[in-house]
Amino acid sequence: MMVFPQSLFTSPALRPLSLTFFTLIAYPVTAALRSDTLLLSCLQSSGISTVTPNSSSFAQDSLAFNRRFEYTPAAIVFPHSTEDVAVAVKCATLGDGNIPVSARSGGHSYGAFGLGGQDGTLVIDLSNLKNITVNQDHTANIQTGNRLGDVALALFANGERAMAHGTCPYVGIGGHAGCGGFGLASRAWGLVLDQVESAEVVIANGTILQASESTNSDLFWALRGASPSFGIVTEYKVRTQSAPPSNIVFSYTYSVDPSVASEILTSFQSFSQYSAPSELGLQLSVIPSRQPGIITLSFIGIYMGSLAAFNTTISPLISSVAVSPQTMNVTQFEWIPSLVRKGGIGTLDTSLRLDSSDTFFAKSLMVPHDAVLTPSAIRALFDYLGTEGVTTDTKWFVLADLFGGKGSIISDTPHNSTAYAQRNGLYNFQFYASSLDLQPPFPDDGIDFLNNLYSSITSNMPSNWSFGAYPCYADPTLSDMQWQTQYYGDHYPILQSIHSKYNPLGLFRYPQAIAA
Repeated sequence: MMVFPQSLFTSPALRPLSLTFFTLIAYPVTAALRSDTLLLSCLQSSGISTVTPNSSSFAQDSLAFNRRFEYTPAAIVFPHSTEDVAVAVKCATLGDGNIPVSARSGGHSYGAFGLGGQDGTLVIDLSNLKNITVNQDHTANIQTGNRLGDVALALFANGERAMAHGTCPYVGIGGHAGCGGFGLASRAWGLVLDQVESAEVVIANGTILQASESTNSDLFWALRGASPSFGIVTEYKVRTQSAPPSNIVFSYTYSVDPSVASEILTSFQSFSQYSAPSELGLQLSVIPSRQPGIITLSFIGIYMGSLAAFNTTISPLISSVAVSPQTMNVTQFEWIPSLVRKGGIGTLDTSLRLDSSDTFFAKSLMVPHDAVLTPSAIRALFDYLGTEGVTTDTKWFVLADLFGGKGSIISDTPHNSTAYAQRNGLYNFQFYASSLDLQPPFPDDGIDFLNNLYSSITSNMPSNWSFGAYPCYADPTLSDMQWQTQYYGDHYPILQSIHSKYNPLGLFRYPQAIAA
């Protein structure tokens, strides 16, 4: 007979269970007894809502946002409390311990790491953990089943509060905060992980811990930049800001040849280093023109301030470009309408429509403040886009997000304050290519197209160029040495040391997890 540890089921937060489930579960024990059999029996005993490969909803529940990936989890559970999460984690440790565990918050991981990035993972879906509380000191407790759009609405509804986070309303705050959490207000208020004051987390032995600067401080350091390797965060306590009453959403668009496009990126790069105030969230966007030798690019973003102050701020950038923009749009919004505008779907309320999906490949390249792109690298980028960008059978974009520069809290925060290691990053390229209809299959040449686009820059920089990558834009094609260096730099050995304390057997693992 197999006896499950009674401690698995003694939490007062668990729903009432039959006495049978607190004692023995009977079935034959053989040498071939599989861990997934023990897992499923344990989960069934716990009363936690569980979807298995035999469930009618399994095919839908196991879909990745990025349909380029298909994985078959061992099971998907939908806990209603932190205690439920702890029980599910303990269930995964039964048997030989070979079942990996992964948290899914919003499910938007570029590499489908919320599904484990591999078959056979226990997926702990946090979508039922929806509580948000705004406290009298203007901090907020946010459970990690919340999406960014719903977070923004709840914060504003409770005292017109706000925080910096990404623009996509459907991204889950759990993973977003764990790897970085960049948004257009981040240069003024920080990455999401910089706004976190404490976290409630379930570690690999099923213990529920609080982590902060004063409690389990090593774990707290690691969670802010590499959380999926260390535990399942069920709640963050974050600082909030007073929502700015005036927000300027802007775009200036150019259609030019590669030579002028190179001048525009050079202007963006110089302005970003020395002239952009922290209130300015600035992006350089490049999209297909479908006309050989023509590049379509835009300055876009949000300025938190008055229209007059924005005009003074942006004027040096616009005047530094030799040609005038073909189109421009500068509109003043209140806080929530500005987020709706940038979100692109007409609402922040994720209950009003289903989430979308995509079939894509993406790469990230973080340009250091002290080693910006050379003229030859910039020109090579646009020469490539002016030719290959027209003939590719993908729908692509390139986005350069301003992270650092003068006055940015991201870069002013000390390098060793968190596990996030790209504090020296001035701006981050996101290279992104989808199938034309956003559905599978992904084009055969799509990965080569994007890799060659990426190397058009890197091959024209010095051989010792120390660039990075933004961990939230996971690239599963990177080698171990590449992602360890580009995501974590000199923090990786420290993370390994902390990992040996909190996740020694590698229960929380996926293809780019920290390893002991």
